[in-house]
Amino acid sequence: MKRILQIGMTSNYGGIESFIMNVYRNIDRSKFQFDFINMETNGKELAYSDEIKRLGGRIYKIPGRRENLRENRNELKKIIKKNNYDFVHNNVLTWSYSDGITLPLKHSSSKVIVHSHNSFMDSGLYARRLLNFINRRLNKNNNIIRLACSKEAGKWLFSNKKFEIIPNGIVTDNYKFNIGVRDAYRKRFNIENKKVFLNVGRLSHQKNHIFLLRWFKEIYKRDHNSILFLVGDGELKEKLKKEVKLLNLTSSVKFLGIRKDVKNLMFMSDVLLFPSYYEGLPVVLVEAQAAGLKAIISSTISKEIDITSNIKRIDISDSPAQYAELALRIVEKSYTSDRDEAYLKVKKAGYDITNTVHLLEEIYSSEY
Repeated sequence: MKRILQIGMTSNYGGIESFIMNVYRNIDRSKFQFDFINMETNGKELAYSDEIKRLGGRIYKIPGRRENLRENRNELKKIIKKNNYDFVHNNVLTWSYSDGITLPLKHSSSKVIVHSHNSFMDSGLYARRLLNFINRRLNKNNNIIRLACSKEAGKWLFSNKKFEIIPNGIVTDNYKFNIGVRDAYRKRFNIENKKVFLNVGRLSHQKNHIFLLRWFKEIYKRDHNSILFLVGDGELKEKLKKEVKLLNLTSSVKFLGIRKDVKNLMFMSDVLLFPSYYEGLPVVLVEAQAAGLKAIISSTISKEIDITSNIKRIDISDSPAQYAELALRIVEKSYTSDRDEAYLKVKKAGYDITNTVHLLEEIYSSEY
């Protein structure tokens, strides 16, 4: 059995975590087994910790970088030296943390994977941008396996170096639209006759929630029968709740927190609003399209995510008021659209988890 160390999981139930777990659930665990590093502070557990343990994974808790950088490095080095993994798989947004690359190259015979899950970096993160610049140069010629969720994510992280695209696959069959679930959930939330908008994502700057809330305010002005559900948690939660109150939307914007029934919430909804500043190739948009849910997304997101015709793009540099009528028109179209076959289109496009797992199993089995 080959053992792979996964670095990059956090306590957040986000896109990277969803991707890794989709792979872990479906990979042949008699041949490949994962271990995980937990660098979270304040005693937080990794997302899906209980499931990881049930599937046979080991979780190693080490100090966070901000807690104690030296201890973080020393503990990671001990784990890598002790286990001498077949692969150390770094799931990254930037080059800002490179110990998961340099330590196994120096202290083990492990093959090192760097897997890009993003295509941009906030301009205000000065220290992280500096580390990103330095580590990009230091790792430029290292013997590593370069993977990316999209062409843009690969080009952004690796520049002109060769990389392989690994689609953010999902279990597409699970997303076949279910009208019974839709009706039951709409009844549960008492929204049978509402126009239901949805956003799924961490409550952070990247996801552009202020624009989203002002956009929904314009939608609500035009149609008071509209409601917005926000799924996710994050550092901006309290700020966003204050914004909702200032916009007088308390009764029409619902914070649902972290949920394990996102698929059912997608069945329940009419349109996904997704005005992120930047993304890699978001799993949530793969899921939404498989569920037949129409989505309005920012034009900054890679066109590779346009798997079906259910994606509409907007310019988030414009006033959100400009797109209120568009959102309401798309709701009307969603009532007459055929959602039942959408999952088959996503599967045919190569975004089923079986394809993703096959590609990764080939890499994990290789001699590189």
